Amino acid sequence: MPSTAAELIQNQALGHLVDHRACYFNGVAEPLLLARRTVRDALHDRADRERVDDAVLATDELVANALRHVGGPVSLTLDLYEKGAAVGVADRGTDITAIPAAPASLLADLDDVEAGEIGDDDLPEGGQGLFLVAHCATAWCVDRTAAGKIVTAVFLLTGSDV
Repeated sequence: MPSTAAELIQNQALGHLVDHRACYFNGVAEPLLLARRTVRDALHDRADRERVDDAVLATDELVANALRHVGGPVSLTLDLYEKGAAVGVADRGTDITAIPAAPASLLADLDDVEAGEIGDDDLPEGGQGLFLVAHCATAWCVDRTAAGKIVTAVFLLTGSDV
């Protein structure tokens, strides 16, 4: 995995930056709603619904993780490119070693029979966020910042009409 968001964007050949949006969640009553709405509104006419849904889900997970595990100021940046988008969620957390390079589903080791026997009460309540991000995004990374860290998810928006 490339080590920086800039490398991810370059490697995915997203093209030139065409728009930038930012959200700051301090004092916002519904930060997840604001994050989802920001991404959906920006991407709704740039990609098919499934790809937009992927970006919205990944964004929701990144913001929820930042709010849950770090607290404090959390912000979102959304950079729109000719052929894709990059969503960055920044927080004051400094321990980037706590973020696995290759997240796995907590259910990955189960065979089909075991997976079929799992009831709703047996499902994990957490620990799936980065697995979902890795599944939904074209690529993702974590970078240190002066104030903490930023987790960036990149989405190639093939067929977008930009």
